[in-house]
Amino acid sequence: MSAVDIEHAFPHVLFHLFGVPVRDTVMVTWIIMLVVSTVAWLGTRKLRDRPGPIQNGLEAALELVDGIIRELTRFSPEYFLPLIGTQAIFLVACNSVSVLPGVGAPTRDVNTTAALAMVVFFSVHFYGLRLAGPKRYLRNYIEPFWLLLPFNVIGDITRTVALAIRLFGNILSGEIIAAILLALAGFLIPVPMQIFGLLIGLIQAYVFTLLSMVFIVAGLSGCEPPESVAGGTA
Repeated sequence: MSAVDIEHAFPHVLFHLFGVPVRDTVMVTWIIMLVVSTVAWLGTRKLRDRPGPIQNGLEAALELVDGIIRELTRFSPEYFLPLIGTQAIFLVACNSVSVLPGVGAPTRDVNTTAALAMVVFFSVHFYGLRLAGPKRYLRNYIEPFWLLLPFNVIGDITRTVALAIRLFGNILSGEIIAAILLALAGFLIPVPMQIFGLLIGLIQAYVFTLLSMVFIVAGLSGCEPPESVAGGTA
């Protein structure tokens, strides 16, 4: 078994920039952001009634996310779709890129998943303060009794950590298993494992997106949307 192959399953430093180590996950993340932004621009710069394949794919992805949002909240999906939709597309790309030879998923790096979880953490408070209002939102932390405040704060922190660790652990374990099988059996076994890993990556992107929306909706507990912008309202 090659130790080098196994080591490459983990995030590793590619080069140093002004003395700062740059990992492969950072490089792949920036490339994914560039590719996703370019595809989004190409798919939306000339919207058509009879869409092409790029516009079709983007619309299908956003309709899926729109459906997830509508299942969880009565607020209009327009509030959440820019964040949740972008996050979902980005995660699918990050979790799937490992099917390319020599490329590792950025989400196998805990720093990447921690950053994504922090975005969700701050988004919960942003949407809560914006849509529920400061008084209604902050009241959730002391209901039904003010002694629950520290427990609610700890809950916010622990669920953020769990969100990051869950994605990181699942993706990294898949990469390690694929690397071990590749070292032991060549390309015969890893090919179906890569397909299985692709499926797991899609599932993890869905779970992360779903949990993100669940946390945001929890922050809006007790807040009713205006009838004109409620989800499902014509």
